[in-house]
Amino acid sequence: MNPRLSALRISLLYLALGTLWVLLSDQWLQKVLIDPASLTRWMEVKRYLFLGITSLLLFFLLWRHFRAQHRALEALLDRERRLSRAFEVVEDGIWDWDLDTHRVHYSPAYAELIGLPHERLSDDLLLWEHRLHPDDRAAVVAAHQDCIEGLRSPLECVYRIRHSDGSYRWVRSSGRVSRDESGRPLRLTGVSRDITRQRNNEDHLRQAAAVFEATQEGLLVTDARGVIVHTNPSFSRITGYSAEDVLGGQPSLLKSGRQDDAFYQRMWTALQDQDVWSGEIWNRRKSGEVYPQWQHIRAVRNDEGELTHYVAVFSDLSSLKRSQHELDFLAHHDPLTGLPNRLLLRERIDQALARAEREQGGGALLSIDLDHFKHINDSLGHNIGDLLIRAVAERLENCLDERCCLARLGGDEFAVVLESQQPHHASSLAQRLLEAMSAPFEVNGQVIYISVSLGVSLFPEDARNVDHLLQHADAALFQAKASGRNLYAFYTPELTARARSHVQVESALRHALDHDELRLYFQPVHDLASGRMVGVESLVRWQHPQKGLIAPSGFIPVAEESGLITAIDAWVLEQACRQMRQWLDAGVGLDFIAVNVSSRLFGRGGLEERVALALEQSGLEPHHLELEITESAVMENFDQALELLCQLRLLGVHLAIDDFGTGYSSLMRLKRMPVHKLKIDQGFVAGLPDESEDAAIACAVIALGQSMGLQVVAEGIERPDQAAFLLTHACNFGQGYWYGAPQPASALLPQLPRDTA
Repeated sequence: MNPRLSALRISLLYLALGTLWVLLSDQWLQKVLIDPASLTRWMEVKRYLFLGITSLLLFFLLWRHFRAQHRALEALLDRERRLSRAFEVVEDGIWDWDLDTHRVHYSPAYAELIGLPHERLSDDLLLWEHRLHPDDRAAVVAAHQDCIEGLRSPLECVYRIRHSDGSYRWVRSSGRVSRDESGRPLRLTGVSRDITRQRNNEDHLRQAAAVFEATQEGLLVTDARGVIVHTNPSFSRITGYSAEDVLGGQPSLLKSGRQDDAFYQRMWTALQDQDVWSGEIWNRRKSGEVYPQWQHIRAVRNDEGELTHYVAVFSDLSSLKRSQHELDFLAHHDPLTGLPNRLLLRERIDQALARAEREQGGGALLSIDLDHFKHINDSLGHNIGDLLIRAVAERLENCLDERCCLARLGGDEFAVVLESQQPHHASSLAQRLLEAMSAPFEVNGQVIYISVSLGVSLFPEDARNVDHLLQHADAALFQAKASGRNLYAFYTPELTARARSHVQVESALRHALDHDELRLYFQPVHDLASGRMVGVESLVRWQHPQKGLIAPSGFIPVAEESGLITAIDAWVLEQACRQMRQWLDAGVGLDFIAVNVSSRLFGRGGLEERVALALEQSGLEPHHLELEITESAVMENFDQALELLCQLRLLGVHLAIDDFGTGYSSLMRLKRMPVHKLKIDQGFVAGLPDESEDAAIACAVIALGQSMGLQVVAEGIERPDQAAFLLTHACNFGQGYWYGAPQPASALLPQLPRDTA
């Protein structure tokens, strides 16, 4: 009802009744009363009577109106109190969006949902929109707009909204649009619920379901009565039973009969007391095959502690047990040849030593190594190398009898344990093995020749325990290789002393590197035509605190075998660059300083970075540095070496091939090398000028260098006739004791030429 229209009706009714009362009452009094005084008196009474009646009528109307208004207000307040209590109880956030003003009212629960005090909640719609996750914003805003436009009803959407702590909470919102009689949208009202925990639980459930379905272990779930209610695919794969075969049944259908009742009684006792049981059990597949399982059963209880389910997780141990046998074999045998490996060999040696001691017998350990096997792997590939190893193992095995045990220690190393009281049986066997290996091998259609070297250690003469016997056989093998390969050698005490010396030198050399005991010496390089000193070669010495100055031959071989040569080379390179820079700053007129680069440093990579860093730190111009690389190091892996030489050439340093004539270079490869000099090995210079072969080689190297535009340096010149011969044949430079022995920088300084420029 329209209040304005109702008030107008009442006012018009009152006006009509009042007008009728005035007109009719006046006419009636005039007719009834003739006396003017009485008429005047009653006219006055009529007015007061009208006021009284209308006052009573107004009072009655106002009383009814205010009573109805009071009842409505009380009802409204009661509804508001109930609604307020409901808002306080309900955890969902309630919001009301005025579509005309774009203002939003939020309930206190909504403030709690986003972690803000209610008084800090703005009614601006942007508060909500700015808190939406960037990935969800466009879709959520579009969903609300569709609801407002009537394209979807009611509103239902799930999105992420930023909490005051910076994290995002998952929210599910639902709402409806209020419209006027013309269908125009007025308000969008709805609720928002925090479903973050629910989403996390759903994610966990999905993950658990994925694990349940994807795990390789079989899973079986029963209810509290032991009725199977669920299985996973791995259950069917392991047992052969489909889910339809077992659902509603009992796990007892899987029993194999190999466990007695007492076993199952112990299982159920553990489940009742501890809610868990684990152990190995034998079950039967659908095919009837009995197989071992490792099974873990857990009882599941609800929040009240009531038993609801049992979950069994099991894995098939069949393959594991087979693998254990295979692993046991692999643990003691070489996978490539099937021969005993080092571990089993040690057991066999230990058994042989025990028998020798018990029976007053003896025997020998033969350590076998293929000669130059690395070249076969590098040139023909590892696949051919593996096939050759198998062929060698087979041929070696054919040479042995029941007194011998052949083992492969790894790579190209083999060993034979021989039990015999006759020492000469060991040498006979070693010779037989050498002869057997002299015949070629045909591997994958290729004919391959290979020889072996053998080291022999006798027991109990040389050793009475496994470790010493192995060490002595390796020492004898090393001696055989050092003597030229393709032969055998017996262990002698001198070999052990040599090995111990090697270890002691290596340890002392590490100490020398850490405590600055290395010294740099320099040998002059002269121009043969002018006799002028044009450069120096850097040579390392070891100033031992007890033994004094040690020449390179006393420690460089050990450094090369132990890998310390790389650190020594790096130290020499750095010190040489610094020394050359100091000389140049002092006015010394040298053209270059030469530094030897070991094959290990040259082949391991990163040499160009080391050289660049040494030049940068010392401030030496690159053209003053000359790197000497041995011919054999370049030829070992020519393509890789060529690339490195080109990178060094780009740095601006000079390059020389050292010991030229010993590395079997081909002219095709030599012409591709970006080098500046060839150095004639001193072994060819020593016989000059009388030895015709040395003279021919020296002349050939000089002629080769001249034809290719390279300078030639002869090293090891010790006599004037050698220098004269080389000068006659146009050799450019020479060095050796005739010109000067290697000296420290301080001793060499007075002899250095001065720059006259």
